[in-house]
Amino acid sequence: MNRIKHRPAKRLVQLTALLLLLLFVCAIASVDSLVLTALLLVPLLVAFFDYMAAKSEPLLEVSAQTNLNMALYRRQPLQIVIKNKAKHATMLDVSVHLSNAIELQKPQQTVFINAMQQAKQSFTLRAHKRGDAQISAIELRVGSPFGLWQTNWLAAQAIQLKVYPDFSRVASKQHLNGVVNKPISGLKLTKKRGDGIEFQQLREYRQGDSVRQIDWQATSKRRKLISREYQEEQNQHVIVMLDASKKMAIEANEGSHFDHALNALLLLSHTVLKQGDWFSMQSFNQNLRWLPDVKGAQNVSRVMNHFYDLYPDKSSSDYLVAVNQLIAKRSKRSLVLLVTTLDEQSIDELMPAIKLLQKHHLVALININNRAVNEVLDEPIEKYEDATSYCAALALLNSHKANMAKLKKQGVIAIDCNPEQLLPHVLNTYLNVKHSGAL
Repeated sequence: MNRIKHRPAKRLVQLTALLLLLLFVCAIASVDSLVLTALLLVPLLVAFFDYMAAKSEPLLEVSAQTNLNMALYRRQPLQIVIKNKAKHATMLDVSVHLSNAIELQKPQQTVFINAMQQAKQSFTLRAHKRGDAQISAIELRVGSPFGLWQTNWLAAQAIQLKVYPDFSRVASKQHLNGVVNKPISGLKLTKKRGDGIEFQQLREYRQGDSVRQIDWQATSKRRKLISREYQEEQNQHVIVMLDASKKMAIEANEGSHFDHALNALLLLSHTVLKQGDWFSMQSFNQNLRWLPDVKGAQNVSRVMNHFYDLYPDKSSSDYLVAVNQLIAKRSKRSLVLLVTTLDEQSIDELMPAIKLLQKHHLVALININNRAVNEVLDEPIEKYEDATSYCAALALLNSHKANMAKLKKQGVIAIDCNPEQLLPHVLNTYLNVKHSGAL
């Protein structure tokens, strides 16, 4: 342990004040100088030896235990174990050195440990920012044997933590309202026959099977009606393009547009992988981040670990550059979900990028609405400035609706949604495309 601070304790201050008062009384009473010297020397010697003892490293062993993976805004316990290897009891204050992304519910606790015993102190952690975090050290404030001095010691820990989005809140009933099938526990497969549908197995004929499902060759061999059973085609490719520019930093309930998008898309990856399809994801801003060809539900952690610490920067969206980069990496036909927040200027930049993307892929544009426009429209009109703001917001809304209608005419799956309803919209888009055999 490293000594970082050494200071007088409250007891030493009180003792000094008492000694000064005593000296003042002795001076008035004309006490002998030898007595005065003794009165000064004894406390000074005690304070000096206590000071030297306080500088000696205490016989303490410190360790910290907690889950290395944290959920954003979720409370998580941290347990500090302190072993006292000395032959005397000790009282100390315990505090934890953390990254700024994590806060402690009770920053400092006092603990008394008997000789040759150990104590366990529980703290509560709460992360308020995604990404990497660290518990760097445990700080102990230890009193000297006579309690005249306090020394702060630092026990290094270097515990690396990862703060992920809180999927339990995103996957709640409220957020999943409107989803065709809840993705966490698996999706109900629709068996049907047609283009893009894979043969699964032969089985006995059931009432309601179409004549086209009957396998006549198997029927003649077994001398009873045998039907073919089909399931949705697997091994399809789903690609997400996530806008990580400054527009996605707009604040909404429970986080920014980007936070909502990242939460929803990570849960989408879980659904896609459980369905046996391929999942790729690209974020685009000043620095492109790309994760290609993930398959299998067991690999959903690869997606989370690749994007959990991503934040939007202050750059503007360059859709055309992002689309060209994607096509260079993946030209095979896939379902591409482009998730962004559109404004008045970005639609002109988006149109040529969408046309280029459509030459290779089935495109779904998921636009996260900026609630500021609707808030202006909902405000009462009481003066001229209110009316001007209302008309401007209405013009923006009408222009946006016209642009979305234009995209739909071009064959784009164009969807508007609020941040809180992003999850059901992206899931339903994927499920509807998969069930329809559009790929």
